[in-house]
Amino acid sequence: MGSVIVKTAATVAEEQAAATKQRLTRAVQRHMDTTVQERGYDNIFTACTYAEEPAVPEFQAEGQACREWRSRVWDYCYAVLADVESGSRAVQTEEELIAELPVLTWP
Repeated sequence: MGSVIVKTAATVAEEQAAATKQRLTRAVQRHMDTTVQERGYDNIFTACTYAEEPAVPEFQAEGQACREWRSRVWDYCYAVLADVESGSRAVQTEEELIAELPVLTWP
């Protein structure tokens, strides 16, 4: 005989919060990757790897700008998620969160 799994309201709320966090962080990651791809980089990670490479000063400056932007974006994103988790802010759509994020300024 199969067992029946009963979820409490707290468990459902935790699962929904985790799903929201995952959905929004994936959207932010996609946003950063797409933004730097417009400049020819594979993704935000590879763009940031140029930050310490002095061989081509233009790439190094872009890498440093990307690394700084990435940090500011995640700092903002996690602050929003903490506010959502605490109940002091409503859950946002992906588009609303992206619109609030810091903007990358290329050197």
